[in-house]
Amino acid sequence: MANERLQEIRQLRLTKRQELIDAGVSPYPAEARRTHTTAELLASFEQLQTNKQGVLIVGRVLAMRRHGAVSFIDVSDAYGKVQVQLSRENLGDNYDKSAMIDAGDFVQIAGRAITSKRGMQTLLADSWHWLAKNIRPLPDKRHGLKDPEKRYRRRALDLLQNEGSRWPIVIKSEAMDWLRKYLKEAGFLEVETPILQPQAGGAAAQPFVTHHNSLNTDLYLRIAPELYLKRLLVGGLERVFEIGRNFRNEGMDREHNPEFTMAEFYWAYADYEDLMDFTEQMLSQLVKDLTGDFSLPHGNTILEFATPWRRVKFFELVQENFGVDVLTEKEPSVYEAIFTERKLALPKVRTFNKLVDELYKEVIRPTLVQPTLLYDYPVELAPLAKTKAQDPRVAEVMQLVVSGMELVKAYSELNDPVEQRERFVTQQHNREQGDLEAAEIDEDYLLTMEYGMPPAGGWGMGIDRLVTLLANAPSIRDTITFPLLKPKQ
Repeated sequence: MANERLQEIRQLRLTKRQELIDAGVSPYPAEARRTHTTAELLASFEQLQTNKQGVLIVGRVLAMRRHGAVSFIDVSDAYGKVQVQLSRENLGDNYDKSAMIDAGDFVQIAGRAITSKRGMQTLLADSWHWLAKNIRPLPDKRHGLKDPEKRYRRRALDLLQNEGSRWPIVIKSEAMDWLRKYLKEAGFLEVETPILQPQAGGAAAQPFVTHHNSLNTDLYLRIAPELYLKRLLVGGLERVFEIGRNFRNEGMDREHNPEFTMAEFYWAYADYEDLMDFTEQMLSQLVKDLTGDFSLPHGNTILEFATPWRRVKFFELVQENFGVDVLTEKEPSVYEAIFTERKLALPKVRTFNKLVDELYKEVIRPTLVQPTLLYDYPVELAPLAKTKAQDPRVAEVMQLVVSGMELVKAYSELNDPVEQRERFVTQQHNREQGDLEAAEIDEDYLLTMEYGMPPAGGWGMGIDRLVTLLANAPSIRDTITFPLLKPKQ
């Protein structure tokens, strides 16, 4: 709609608003009542019509068709839409006010169920009034908001006009409800941990920094709840979980948003093998319960979540793809040569762990389409995980990868405070070499560990990524109600 025409319509509606106020009619009353949603009205239509029972509905006007002394409007709520008939015969003088109704207005209508001359289920209005006057016209639904960038920037309009945009939001809520119920039935306690933290930790990521004026100290938006949840294990809580927001000061793409939702749990006396079994059982059942099938369409692929899933050792997969044993070869130049040979852009930080991780992400991970459990990583890639008793070069880590995307990461958690300090020192060295995602030494966490932390399995999953699979959404942004966007120029 041309801007000049839009402003003209907007001004006309502002004039209508003022005329209503001048006539003593509130365009925005506080009270709204209904007896039926549109779906409930249509579901019990025959009974309501037979009993001539009065009905009260509310909703947004989508369209209006005027025919002299009779008009029809389509009224929509979150559950559907229904046709409403307004007539001078039934409404008297109140019918004339209906000429001021515009598409986008919210109304409350009292009436009775009838069948129109064309056989449509219709609500015959006995009375009506405004609940909210629309000022800015809605986009033409035939053309609507199709461009993804415009949809994300005008999210309210996107959700209003594109029913497909609502589905990821709905199934995300259902998935979180399902996970809470499943974990609680498995004996886990839901807890809350700090979002504002004096030190960032628990993941390899750069944090957002803020400042507390009263305490005159910098704080960090959490990149993960991990270190606080593990403190609760020390405190005697054996199974804890949290579903909440994390914040990472990193790039944005189809898999990443700086603000995102994670589910994370810690399970005393479990290890990563327990977590592999638990992950298979839980997520295959989640997919079945929420979608009705273990087979999940995603893009041009059908993802098969029926168990058992493929399991493969990480270090074997790297050797298979690059011919290098990551458990013995730690020289960064060897991996730099692979980047050059494959014509891949070298990362800025060229430590062993960073180079191996980037090679995996660039070359191997995109090929893992069906649910795949990777396990047994070089210890350098997992500073918070326990090493295998048979081979201290290997960390007891597992990841679930689906459609080339990391969905779950889980460890047998390191609970030796002396070894944890040594790992932190190594991470600190990497940080000094320019790896700003490497962890700093967390003295308070180390102190807490010294009181004794039980052996435990720790597990984290990106809820937004899960929902891209459940909803067959192309990007993580489709699963977030208001994703962060680059400022308009």
